[in-house]
Amino acid sequence: MDLPSRTGPLFDQIYDILWSRILSGEIGHGTRVSDLEWSKKLDVSRTPVREAMRKLQQDGILLPLDRGGYEVRRMEAGDLLNLYRCRAALEALAVRDAATRLGERDIGRLRSLVDDAQTVLESDDLDRLFELNTAFHNMILQACGNVYLERLLSDLRRMILFARSSLMIAARDRQLGPAYKDHLNRVQNDHREILEAIVARDADAAAARMERHLFSTGDDMAQLAVGLRRP
Repeated sequence: MDLPSRTGPLFDQIYDILWSRILSGEIGHGTRVSDLEWSKKLDVSRTPVREAMRKLQQDGILLPLDRGGYEVRRMEAGDLLNLYRCRAALEALAVRDAATRLGERDIGRLRSLVDDAQTVLESDDLDRLFELNTAFHNMILQACGNVYLERLLSDLRRMILFARSSLMIAARDRQLGPAYKDHLNRVQNDHREILEAIVARDADAAAARMERHLFSTGDDMAQLAVGLRRP
């Protein structure tokens, strides 16, 4: 397997490869991984692989095993609930500040993202929909003007991305059914309501709606995760 042609430390390149394999489902939750196995697959020494895996352990993605090697963390419904509750509190703070800082051009961009997401939802392009919804949240976060909040949320949202990766794979394989489509419709409605509060420069309403939106999303994700594990 060839490494991607990019600059930077070798262990960072290996980290990116392992991370992408985990998100894609090629390395599933609960899978055992070892530096020996991946050093052979990547045709590199074990040291940079070990460093990459240690970094994934620090991120909370890999768990060390007593017999050596690591296991990809299994994320349960309760993990999703807790992650989204943390995110709700932080993004409510972000949108409260952003509501009075976003310029008219930024608000126009947010409106375009919401409108485009609705169109994409009807076309069933889930990857594009995820990109648009992520861009909506990112614009608000960047506008809040709090670099510490940005850093906290970046780490948290990365963990959420990992936690819900198996759900995204199931969604693309059409295993989640109408419940997931209902969830996506709720997300679009929530985003429009948050945008309306921002347009009105109502910081309190924007914060309340963001918190409610992410609590609801966490509940939906947890319920979908439980349903996915049923035989």
